[in-house]
Amino acid sequence: MDIGRRLKEAREAIGYTLEKASEKSGISAPTINAYEHCGTPTGREPKFSQLSKLAEVYRKTIEFFLTDEPIIEDVVLWRDKPGTAESKKTEAEFKQLCEQYHRLEVVTDEVKEFSLPKPDISKAEEFTFRQAELFANEAKKWFRLGDVPIASLKRILEEVYYIKIFYLEYSGSSISTVSNRFGPAILLNAQSKQWRRSYDLAHELFHILTWPIFRTQGAELSESEEKLADAFASRFLMPEESIKGKVESSLNDQEQISLDQLDNIAREFDVSLEALLYRVASIYRFRKEDTERYVNAAKQYLKLLKPRTSYKPNKLPERYCDLAQRALREGKLSLMQFAKYMDISYKQAREYLTEDEDFKDEKISISVA
Repeated sequence: MDIGRRLKEAREAIGYTLEKASEKSGISAPTINAYEHCGTPTGREPKFSQLSKLAEVYRKTIEFFLTDEPIIEDVVLWRDKPGTAESKKTEAEFKQLCEQYHRLEVVTDEVKEFSLPKPDISKAEEFTFRQAELFANEAKKWFRLGDVPIASLKRILEEVYYIKIFYLEYSGSSISTVSNRFGPAILLNAQSKQWRRSYDLAHELFHILTWPIFRTQGAELSESEEKLADAFASRFLMPEESIKGKVESSLNDQEQISLDQLDNIAREFDVSLEALLYRVASIYRFRKEDTERYVNAAKQYLKLLKPRTSYKPNKLPERYCDLAQRALREGKLSLMQFAKYMDISYKQAREYLTEDEDFKDEKISISVA
């Protein structure tokens, strides 16, 4: 194994200079540099305690530095990617959470096999906006989401299809990846408004579902692919029949609908009023100049309203937390590891343990006729 090379790659992957790594770890920059050159006349090998500290700073497992297996970095797709330093730090934290989630699945024997819907297209250049719309309709039926997809989308993706969905605070909108180790995962910005996160979730879902098509031979994210993802998200979150039913039931005798009524529909579907207007314009084939006029009017209208309430999401998925608590109870995760995985203090972690835990071994008998 080449610990030195892996230490350097881990440091550069998170975007740290030697000085930054020293500041974060408390290990001097010359010493870290010597570790990165271990095996050479000017280098030295780190002690396990020092390696553990650097692993924590770089958001890697100890095994990453001690294995001889080749390093394969997962492709990560960004929507509105920030600067290099922040994007590397966010990616490192996101991947660490995914790896921790996967380890919890492994130690609790809860690694699941699942199948996701696939478009009837094998080449990226053949994917059109019409096909993105059709695929959105098929995916909605596959996931059995009903007339208002967002109402159950996140729960179904997490609990039925085991897609890992996390929330962190960072610049940019959303991230997605599909790993050979831990599977598909999505990161959403906890600072974004609730309806923006809904749209971002559907946008990233498109990338996950079409990963084998667009990520061939290391293909990078293109502007056309992002537009297809937006088209998919719009059709997926706002199905035509559902939107038409809501809109047409609200029309007055002159076949008009107010911005108040449209805003209520947008809230029901958990999208912005602007997004709904563009969707309505597409369904009813508005002229471009009319669409722009209505959108501008909506922007002025929203300035007069009290901002919508937007809840702050939990960083960690419920299933992740459930698996962590189970692993702790079964002795497969130490209290210190549990605290780290749950991002809480050791004192808080202790509160998850009780003096009398005999109940956990209680079995419920079911008589099957």
